[in-house]
Amino acid sequence: MQRKVEWSLFAPWKPLLGNDGDMALGEAALDPPLPDAKPEPMDVVRTFAFVDISGFTQFCDRYGEQRAIELLSAFRETVRAAAARRGVRVAKWLGDGVMLVGIDEAAVVASVGEIMVRCEANALHTHAGLATGTVLLFEGDDYVGRTVNLAARLGDAAQLGEILVAGDEPSLPEWIIPSEVETLEVPGFEDPVEVRFVHASDGVRESFRNEPAA
Repeated sequence: MQRKVEWSLFAPWKPLLGNDGDMALGEAALDPPLPDAKPEPMDVVRTFAFVDISGFTQFCDRYGEQRAIELLSAFRETVRAAAARRGVRVAKWLGDGVMLVGIDEAAVVASVGEIMVRCEANALHTHAGLATGTVLLFEGDDYVGRTVNLAARLGDAAQLGEILVAGDEPSLPEWIIPSEVETLEVPGFEDPVEVRFVHASDGVRESFRNEPAA
C-alpha cells in the first residue's frame, strides 16, 4: 500500500513533493545501479545567499589576527544557528563570508535577516545578496549557473547593513520589509537587474536592541 506524505512534517521540502504529497522522484532515481554509472548534472531551483562581514580587513589591521578570529567565530556561530533552524544549508565558508543555499526563498531570506539582526545587535556589521533560479547541480554538492553568480555579485554590491534580493516579487516573510523595485547595473550581466533592498522590521530590530547583554 502506498503511503501519502504528511505535508506538515515536510514543509521545508515541499518543492520536492508532488501535488498529491507523493515524493516527486523521477524514474531514473529508482533504477538499479550500473557499474559504469556516472553522475549527471541536473537542473534544480535553488535560492543562494552570500553574506559577508563589512570592514573585516580593516578590523584585522586595527585589532590583530586573534581578535579577528574571535569575530569570525562569533559570525559563524550565528550563521550556523540561524540557517539550521530554518532548514537552510551552509554551502561553503568564504573567509569573512558565507554562501547559503536553500529550496525555499522565504526561508533563505529569513535566515539572512536573522543573521544580520543578531550581528547588528552585537555591533557586527554585514551585507548580503540573494538570488533564486535554476542552476545545474554538479557532482551532487556544487552549483553552476547564472543565479549563483548573480547572488555573489549582489553581495558585492550591497553596502553595510544592506540585503539585496533579485527579482520584482521575491517571496518574503512578513517581518522582512522590501523597498520599491529598482534596477541595478551588475558587473558581468549585460542587462540591468531588478532588485529590492530588504530589511528586518523596526519592531524585530528593536527587540534585539532591548535584549539584556549575556
